[in-house]
Amino acid sequence: MKKLIFLLVLGLVFTSCKKEEFGQYNQVLEPVDNLPTTTYVYGGTLPSTGTVSNDLVGTTWVLTKYVSAFATEYPYDTIAFVSNNEYTINGGAVRTYQLNSLPLSNNFDLSLYFFFPMGGSHYSGEVGGTFIGDGEINNVQFQDIQNEGNTILTWFTKI
Repeated sequence: MKKLIFLLVLGLVFTSCKKEEFGQYNQVLEPVDNLPTTTYVYGGTLPSTGTVSNDLVGTTWVLTKYVSAFATEYPYDTIAFVSNNEYTINGGAVRTYQLNSLPLSNNFDLSLYFFFPMGGSHYSGEVGGTFIGDGEINNVQFQDIQNEGNTILTWFTKI
């Protein structure tokens, strides 16, 4: 009998519930486009080739020395930066790179992809803000992007 009364009370509770309308919460607001009407040359994306210049394009560098956990090497490989995102090594195959300014710093992050003088992996290092004008990258630690435990100290000279 107690179960029957409990089920009846429970049934009345669920069937007598009524959803209240709360005015403003049920209103459907129309979207408002209040974004600035600035016109972006490339629709807000960065172009992939040739139109944004950096001072590294057209320069040639020599990797004079690097120190890894295993040895010190003097490869004298020539790296030519041929576009905003491509370089060649010893006049061979075209590879990609990125040169990005670092937030809250005058330095840059230089990432060299498929950099075979140091094993063919992707390496990234923080270089000084004036490295292009100075013509040197001295004792800069480049980290293997794919294996963060692998770091190499490098020396480059602009020719």
